[in-house]
This record gives sequence, C-alpha cells and structure tokens, in this order.
Amino acid sequence: MKDSTHIDSPKAGYRSLTEIRAKLCAILIDEGIITKAALEDLQQRAAWKNEPIESALLREEIISEEDLLDRLSNISGIPRLENRAITIGDNVIMSVPPRAAVHYRIMPLILEEDQIILATDRLRDPDEDAQLRVILGRSIQWMLCTSREVSEFITHFYGIGIETFLDIEESESRAAGARRSGDEAPAIPAFVDDIIRDAIRSNATDIHVEPEEDHLRVRYRIDGVLYPAPMPRGVEKYQRAIISSMKVMAQMNIAERRLPQDGRLEKYMEDQSFDIRVSALPTRYGESIQMRLLNRGATFLRMNELGLPTDKRDQLEELIHIPHGLILFTGPTGSGKTTSLYAGLAELNDSERKIITIEDPVEYRIKGITQLQVQPQIGFTFANGLRSLLRHDPDIILVGEIRDDETADIAVSAALTGHLVLSTLHTNDTAGAATRLVDMGIEPYLVASGLQGIVAQRLIRRICPHCREETHMEKRYENEVRQLFPEMGGSILAWRGRGCPYCRFTGYHGRRAIFEILEIDDEIRSMIVEHHSSGSIMQHATKRGMTTMRKAGWKMVLEGETTQEDLLRVTSGAQRRKPADI
Repeated sequence: MKDSTHIDSPKAGYRSLTEIRAKLCAILIDEGIITKAALEDLQQRAAWKNEPIESALLREEIISEEDLLDRLSNISGIPRLENRAITIGDNVIMSVPPRAAVHYRIMPLILEEDQIILATDRLRDPDEDAQLRVILGRSIQWMLCTSREVSEFITHFYGIGIETFLDIEESESRAAGARRSGDEAPAIPAFVDDIIRDAIRSNATDIHVEPEEDHLRVRYRIDGVLYPAPMPRGVEKYQRAIISSMKVMAQMNIAERRLPQDGRLEKYMEDQSFDIRVSALPTRYGESIQMRLLNRGATFLRMNELGLPTDKRDQLEELIHIPHGLILFTGPTGSGKTTSLYAGLAELNDSERKIITIEDPVEYRIKGITQLQVQPQIGFTFANGLRSLLRHDPDIILVGEIRDDETADIAVSAALTGHLVLSTLHTNDTAGAATRLVDMGIEPYLVASGLQGIVAQRLIRRICPHCREETHMEKRYENEVRQLFPEMGGSILAWRGRGCPYCRFTGYHGRRAIFEILEIDDEIRSMIVEHHSSGSIMQHATKRGMTTMRKAGWKMVLEGETTQEDLLRVTSGAQRRKPADI
C-alpha cells in the first residue's frame, strides 16, 4: 500500500517545551489573540485538567489548529507537514506497530537506516520521545500536522476501528481457547459500530461487507463510486462474528444463513438520526451484508443550490413554471434526478396550487404537499395511484418514476388534460427520453403534444481542493475539446487530485451535477411525430444552442473542478457520439 504526501527535511535543535509554550503565550498576547488575564485564567484551568496550554487554546476555540501549528513550528523549528508528493511504503508503515501509532497518535513518513521521521499533532515531552525511541529502535525527527491528518492517516494505513480491533485481539489472546472459533468477541459490536460511524463520517451512502475465501472485503459507496474501506490486518478471523453482529443489530435471524434477509436499524451520530436498511445475502464464503445509510435529517436542495449556471437555472425555472404538460428528468440511478425534482417542487409549492406526489419511497417530506408511497405488495402501484390521485383535483403531480407503459400512458394523458406532471425516466440523454416514450407504446402525436421539456443530468465528482494539481489533457481527447471550445489555444491543461488525508486518498471531495436541458419546440414535435431518431433530435437541439452534459462536463474539467477521467465515467453514453454531434 503506497500513498503520497510531501515533507521537507526536518530541522534539529528544538527548544524545550517550557520555552516553546512561554514564547507561544507571549506571541498570542502581543498579537491580541488573547489578553494576559484571560490567558492566566486559561492556564489555571489547563493545569487543573492536566492538559497542555495548546490543547486548552484549541478546546476554547481561541485559535484555529492550523494557525496554532504554524506558530509552534516557527517557535520550535519543527517543520510543518505539507501535502505534496512522496511515497509512503509498506516498510515505513510496518516499522511502527499499530498500537504505538494509535497510542501516541503518530504518522510514520520516512524510514532511514537509524532514523525515522514521524508526524504528530502535538508537541512531545522528553519521556514520550524516549519511549518511542525504545519501541521503534531508532532516533526520531518530528513534523507537525493537524489532528485530522493523523486520524485519517491511522485509519487509512492501519484500518478502520483499529483501536477497538486491538482490544479484540488482546481479549482473544487472554481468553485463548475459552471460546469456540467464530463466536463473537466482546468488542465485536463496538467494531461494527466503528465501521458504521466511519462510513457516515465519509458521507458514504452504502456499506458493502463481502466475505471472500481468504479475507473480508468492506467497501463504501462515496459520491457514487465504491471504494475499499481499509480493514485491520487479521480482521478475517472475526468475519462470522462481524456479520452475526450486524444481523443482530438489524433484528435478523442469525441462525438462518441459507436465505436472504432484510432488516433495519437506527443510528444517532452528531445530533443526526440515520435509518439504516440492511440486507443479507448468502454467498459461497458466507453471508454478504449491504447497508443503505439514509439521513433522516437530510434536507432537499433549492433550485439555486443545484450548481446550475445562472442562464441554465433561469431556463429550468421557466420550464417548470409552465401551466401544464409533462417534464421529465432523466439519467441512471444515482444521478441526482430526485434531488432536482424536489428542488423544482419546492419552487412551485405555494397555497394556490395543490401538489400530489406518488413515490417509491418518499425520500423527503415537504410541508403543504400530499405525498403517497406505492405498495406493490397490496396492489398500490404507480399506475393505480396515479389514476386515483387524478380524482383529487391536483394542479401539479409528481410521479417518482415512469417504469411501464400504463404509468406512461396515464402521465401523458394527465399532462394533456391541464396538469403539470413531473417525473423521471431512465435514459442516457434528453433526446432519448422522447423516443423511449414512443417505444413504450405511447402514440407519437400524444408524446409530441404533452411533452414540454426534458432535463438530463449526471453527478460528477469534484477534485479535492487540498491535493489538487495540474496535469495535461490526454491527446485522444484534445480534438473533442477543441471542437467544443474553438477559442482554446496552445496546450490544454487539466487537473487531478493526488490523494491526501482530507479526501481519504481518493483525490475527490463532493459532487456537482451537470445538466442538459431540452425544451420541446415545434420542429422537435414534428420530428417525434415523424419517428426521427434520438440522434437527429439531439443534432437539432445542439444546433439550436443546447449545451450537452458532455460539454458542460468538459467546461468543469478545463476550470479545474473535475477530472477528465470522472467526466468520461459519467458520460459514457455521450462518449460514443462524434465530437461534432456533442
């Protein structure tokens, strides 16, 4: 396992801790960050709590950690860790036992013959320094870094829940032979809790626990992509106990390992409530567990928070304010269609309109809107529900998804009889949605009359701002970019995220939507009636000035907001078109 982080050569000859802290206090008073009286009071409280003054300053939020570390570095001569490229190899990690890394909160960076360079988030007293020299068998040079960097480093290189896992190992060692292999160790539920909490902190939407022949693989889905979650070495020994613990938490039958099961659990973390849906699936090497993490307190975005450029936001707002017709939001699962739908719905929600939604499931609850959830097991489907809600005199109808010809037929009919209907459809682009309705058996003239607009979108990952760096555009894509942006001259720069503790070494942090908005004009209506292909409709729309998702994505690449690799990942359908057609 290797990751990148940059360091400069540390300096020697540090001052004593007493001198460093005295100088720090004097500087903070001189700079007006704290008064002398307030500092003396803080020092007394810190002494009573037996904590160093720098910890008290951070606890009271008198100074930020970054600013504090900068001052400590200047005073002590201990350099700051800078996030630039250097390889941290397995031999470096193996030189520091996991328990030492956890207990002393240290990051091994460079291993030399008789010396090791360690990063830490606090000043070290001589006793700790001496203890570590004995444990590691080398002299030590120190660097300063943030507490978050230490925590993420330990998680990434030693594994999630490593502290709890070490307790499990110690407990197992003491009780060797007292339990049968595979029985649950006392700290296993705490270790499972560490995994769930880490996934929530990572903004993961799913946790996948997948037993394999010789190891247990755990993965998180973050920003739509699955990433391996680092597990402590030896975790496979407790595979059965971990899975059993997850099933107990989700109130499943742990004795049944041959059939699929579903369950759920709740988790409270940092004043937020999470509803976790759990599914167990029997596989060759044991049960595979999947957890879907749903934040009950999550709020939907407003139209101005979708990330649309001003002109596109105005276009979308104008589109959803038409009095009647069908507006479709398209894209694959996980592309943000529902988020955009709700943003539009919130824009339309007022006392003069009756809005009814039918969804599976109801993801956000909006005051003033009647929301229905389909229940296929009792015959309450999208088609049946849509047929029934039309009797309740709605002005606006939201259909969670058009999945079949019956739902499509009713939705188009409702749009033609004076209702505004918003819904989603699984197609690659805007033009494909019009032809898909025809393929579902809706008469082309009805589609042409009822359809008012189509919005296609994707969620594209943003480059981590902490490790963003320049790279060059791949030659095979330069031709496409130059055709889309003929004003481009010289070499074309692109950007990437190298990977750092702030992005969990992925190079990405967060996502943004890219959009393609197709308004149905008279010529497109004629093309639909005449059974023109989606490619022909797309060509007409782009000549008319429509910005495709592909072009919007390349603009993000050129502006350094995302990578060319992620753009290609999310727009693979558009990738097959010739540049001139995009």
